[in-house]
Amino acid sequence: MAGNPARWRTQLLIVPAVTGAPELDDSIPVGNTGNVTRIVYLDQNAWVVLARGAWDMERYPTEHTVLREIVDLVRSGSIIVPLSFANMYETSKINVPGRRANMARTQSLLSGGRVFRGRGRILGETLAAYIADRNGIARLEPDRLWFLSDLWFEAASDYSQESYGVHIPQQTMEFIRREPALTLFGFLAFNDEDVRLEAVRRYSAGSAELIGRIEARRALVAGEPLALRRRAYGAQLVLDELDCVFATARGLGLDWSTVGDIGSSLLRGMTVDVPVLNVERELVVRLEDQGRSVSENDLRDMMAFMTVLPLADMMVAEKQFVNLSRQARLDERYATELLTSIHELTEG
Repeated sequence: MAGNPARWRTQLLIVPAVTGAPELDDSIPVGNTGNVTRIVYLDQNAWVVLARGAWDMERYPTEHTVLREIVDLVRSGSIIVPLSFANMYETSKINVPGRRANMARTQSLLSGGRVFRGRGRILGETLAAYIADRNGIARLEPDRLWFLSDLWFEAASDYSQESYGVHIPQQTMEFIRREPALTLFGFLAFNDEDVRLEAVRRYSAGSAELIGRIEARRALVAGEPLALRRRAYGAQLVLDELDCVFATARGLGLDWSTVGDIGSSLLRGMTVDVPVLNVERELVVRLEDQGRSVSENDLRDMMAFMTVLPLADMMVAEKQFVNLSRQARLDERYATELLTSIHELTEG
């Protein structure tokens, strides 16, 4: 594996000289999720609070207190705090090496290197459950925490040599599984600088292209009622995912190759009963009503919400998307508690 794991371990366990935060160490249990009470998602703003508390307790006493409380909850098994792709990307964007390493260390130790899987896997699993249920097809239930992975790169997508275009040796995979927090820390804190910058550039370029399409659609449907925009966006969502729908159906033994094979009732139900699609539709049509342009940050927040909200017990996130989700009653539908500050979590 590229990099120096011995150096990573040393850096991961060193407490910065000014921190006064011995609570962050490798005794935080991260492997056993059998008795976990709550799965909690923290957006990057919440992680900033914790990273400040880990860095300097004198300068950030309130943040340090919150950090200690979160560490206690993780250690007790009351919560786990998996990361999302958005979290990892935001940390990779930090250009100051010391700040990036501190954030990486905080996230790696508290999350244990565990992540929410990417949109493709979560969509595929929930779509298969929907199609099987609607067609009376018996299907084995996945593991309780199937949507989490200790292969942290699967926050982007599940690994296969074909999809990644690279072979990861079995020995490397086994090492990452044994040391998910350590290897995540090494990736976030000590990745090749040219590779890091190019990854950020490519993601930003892709985001700009997607924003262009969203703004074009927004101009096209401006003034139309919410119900009509919801139906129109839902239809476009399903069309965009037809390849996934057909592949999922084949995996269930259904010989679908056209929209007619699926049936209008099943198609209409997808954007209601498949959580990823439902959350995306409800958030996008409400985001269109906001009196400003869509930003790259909006896209990352929306991606986190569409994959995490239906699966987590609690989310700490920015006020805008919490409010949009509440307007759509997504918190009620998926029994997910939405908070706008990590302080609310510890106060509760």
